[in-house]
Amino acid sequence: MPDYYFPAALVPEITSGRKNRIIAALPVSSVLPPVGSRVQLYCGSGKKDRALIAQGRICAIAPVLLWGELMAVDGRELSPAEADAFALAESFASFVQLKAWCRQHHGLPFSGYLAQWEARQIPIQSHLF
Repeated sequence: MPDYYFPAALVPEITSGRKNRIIAALPVSSVLPPVGSRVQLYCGSGKKDRALIAQGRICAIAPVLLWGELMAVDGRELSPAEADAFALAESFASFVQLKAWCRQHHGLPFSGYLAQWEARQIPIQSHLF
């Protein structure tokens, strides 16, 4: 079961259901989580400061490649406008910001996947909010 971690600023988007996807790096095993697998969504970055904000099931998986000024999702190259729209859906201000985040956290070229989920809300009981 994959666990995904988000900054506190994205909690309202996730709990409202407006954000229901994430770009993630390929796992070490190179095995992507299958559609239908359970997912847990956390705020925080580690065991001590994390809070469970939602649980759900993965409903779609697609490979993502990012290199230079180009981006492909599920084998299809995105136009500059589509790449910007994709970045906005990922809670980035622009494709440039998404690319900078990938460069800083994973390096470029970036090879990962897009996971979308159907979430169910859970009561939040944490000192983080």
